[in-house]
Formats: sequence, structure tokens, C-alpha cells
Amino acid sequence: MKNIIDLIVIGAGPAGLMTAKRAAELGLKVTIIELKKDITHIKRACSAQFVTDEGYENETIKIEDNKIIFTKNRFYINYTGRLLNIINNYHHSPSGHKLHLSHPDHRPFAIKFDKGHLLADLWRDCEKLGVKLLLETVAYRGKDLGDHVRIDIRNHKKTSSILAKKLVIAEGANAKLTGLFGLNKGRVLHGTPFVFSCIIEGATGFEPQSWNQFYGSKYHPFAEVIIESAIEGNDAIELTIMGTRNLRPDVLFEKFIKDSPMKYHFTNAHVIERRGCSLKSYDSLQKPYIGNVLAIGDSAAHVEVIVQGALMCGYHAANAINDELIGINGFEKYTSWWNKSFNFNHTNPLEFVNLYSSLAMRPKYSDEELDYMFSLLEGTSICGNFSQFEVPKNIWKAILSHKDQIQSEKPALFEKIKNIDKLNQEGKLN
Repeated sequence: MKNIIDLIVIGAGPAGLMTAKRAAELGLKVTIIELKKDITHIKRACSAQFVTDEGYENETIKIEDNKIIFTKNRFYINYTGRLLNIINNYHHSPSGHKLHLSHPDHRPFAIKFDKGHLLADLWRDCEKLGVKLLLETVAYRGKDLGDHVRIDIRNHKKTSSILAKKLVIAEGANAKLTGLFGLNKGRVLHGTPFVFSCIIEGATGFEPQSWNQFYGSKYHPFAEVIIESAIEGNDAIELTIMGTRNLRPDVLFEKFIKDSPMKYHFTNAHVIERRGCSLKSYDSLQKPYIGNVLAIGDSAAHVEVIVQGALMCGYHAANAINDELIGINGFEKYTSWWNKSFNFNHTNPLEFVNLYSSLAMRPKYSDEELDYMFSLLEGTSICGNFSQFEVPKNIWKAILSHKDQIQSEKPALFEKIKNIDKLNQEGKLN
């Protein structure tokens, strides 16, 4: 068939670019379709740190010689941008009691990076390999025709179609095209959170190389507020806050910096960059493919795979496409890897929500109860792992080591927490 290429990739984020890079290395002809005009200009609120936990997502990352090395998946990418080690993780109660998470040897639990720079490095490698990138282009419709896929695209009001033997969807968490190809059928939508993030200069009182989370109604009506050291400068911080359509995160941000106990730290601060996003929180896809179409990364996930997970998805997706094209069932091999590597794939989504929201602790626990529990652990350090699955377990394990004292001093609080340690490993607490 004329004018048919090997692979179309939807989305030029980390997952999509990694898919294209690896596929081109394997000799495939690849076209990427991307909505944005400049992939290096990051306007979306998103995770931009590598988690260095041993075995996180079945991987242990090393960074050396301008390379991000995936030691277990056996590949690397080039990265020539800035890096910032995050060493201390603090959880703050309404009255200022702190839980401290860190490694005893002070090694970083996360390493922040410049996402725009990372995407530029990835695209540079793709371009050298002959990958075609269609910018400011919308994939608005498509069809699997059995022996190939057709994607209908729009670029500056002009429409056309591209034909390919296989399609990889790496469009992110909103999963619109994923749904058009039938992969969202039967998928439960748990909600559509809105996120606001900004880079701030001139704020005071925040330790360099730290990650901070603030809990309680004085800060937020139902979630934590996150403040972390920013890669943009020595005194810059990044503040992230979640909201809903009816309780907008930018409004909650203004309240936090003007009316919360933290307001004094923002007297002379100014915002230098704003980012935001909304996302659809679906069940994870246990089978992320249908016919000639494979959905990867956040398109198929329940929560963010974050950048390192996206890169792994892209690498394995390209290998799967190559296998499929030579008659091997690569999609099944990818599916097996996908389900084994990410905790949310073997965790009941509601159990994960309960686990994570139990750490946010609002509105289940009053500000007074949060202050009391945090005060029990002040001055001690908890294991410095950064995984969203491990952190709640480690914090609750530390709190519950004081169970007898809590039962004696706060019997009503004890009734709320007494069964937490009965939750199991499959996404629940020990």
C-alpha cells in the first residue's frame, strides 16, 4: 500500500517522544502528531522529578554523564539540563508540627529536572533518526481498518489523513483519542480534578532542596498544599494546589498566600510563571491495546506515571510495535510488563484513593487531631522513600507505633485510626 508508514504516535511528551526515538532506532518510519506549537514550552502543571527509590516502578534510576540511566529496563536517554536534588520531605500540621522524611545518609529521594530541556534533548535525538513531527496538529478522528490505521488530522483548518500500520496513543490523562478507539469502554471515571501550579520568587521560610506538604483546613478544605524547591533559582519555590470545577485551585492559591498561617512568608513574593491542568481520573487499563492501537503512559493509567514511567512506557511500546510488525505478539508482552511495573495496576482504584486521601487526612481528621498526631513524631525521621504508595504506609506506621498512647489520650481519634494497620499490601496500609 502506498503512503503507509510504520507508526503514528499521538503526543510529543516524554512517552510519545521515547516511543518515536526507540522505534526509529529499530528502523521504523515514524510520524508524531502534536497539538502544541513548541513542545519545550511547558504550560501544564505536571510532575518534573525523577524518583530515586530503589525499585520504584520496578526500576532504579541513575543519573551520570548527562544521561538518565534505567538500570533494570536497560536503556538511557540523554539529558543536558539542570538538576536539583531534593533531600528532605516535610509534612506540616495546621499549627506547625512537622513530620520529617529523609534517608539517613542524606541521599536524594527525588531529583528535579527541566522538563522542557528534557523534551528538547529527546526531540534532538528523534530528529537525527528521521522522525517526522507535525506540530499544531490535532488528531480528531481515526479508524482501525484491520491491516492499518487511518488518522484524520487538522492543521490550521486544513484537514488530511495519515495511514500507518500501527498507532501509539500517548495523549496524556484526558484520554480523548483513547476513547475514540474504544479503549475507554467500561472504564470508570473517578473524577476530574483541577490543578494550579506556579513558580514563585521572594518567598521566605522554605528550606532549600526540600519538599513540603501542608495539611488541615487552615490551608485547604480537602487536600494538601505542596511547596517544593524549584529548579528555576536558588530562592525559587514551586507551589501546587488542587481544586475542582466549583472550587477553583487558583482561588484556593490566593487564599493560601493571603489568609493561611503561611501568609507572612509571601509578603514580598511574586509569581514568575503559572501552570495549570485538568485531568480525567479513570481506572487503569489492564489491557491497553485494541487491534492495531496501543495506549501508553497517562492515557492508560489511573494516576500519573510521571516522567520516568512515561519514558519506560515509550521504550517498551516501541519494542512492542517492532515485534508486532515482524509477527510477534508484542502488545501482549507490553501488557504483561505494564501490569507488573505500576502499583496502580494491581491496586483497587478505590483502595488507592482511600490510601492516598488518608494521608491528606481531611476532612476525616480535625485540625486539632492532625496537630496531635504530628506532634507525636516531631523530632524523628521517617524513611525517605518518595513513592505515593509507600509514603502513606510509612507515616501511618510511625503514627500507629503510638497507638496505646493515642487510645489513652485521644479515644475518639483512636476509634478513627484503629483499623488502619489491618489494611493489606495490595494498595492498602499494613
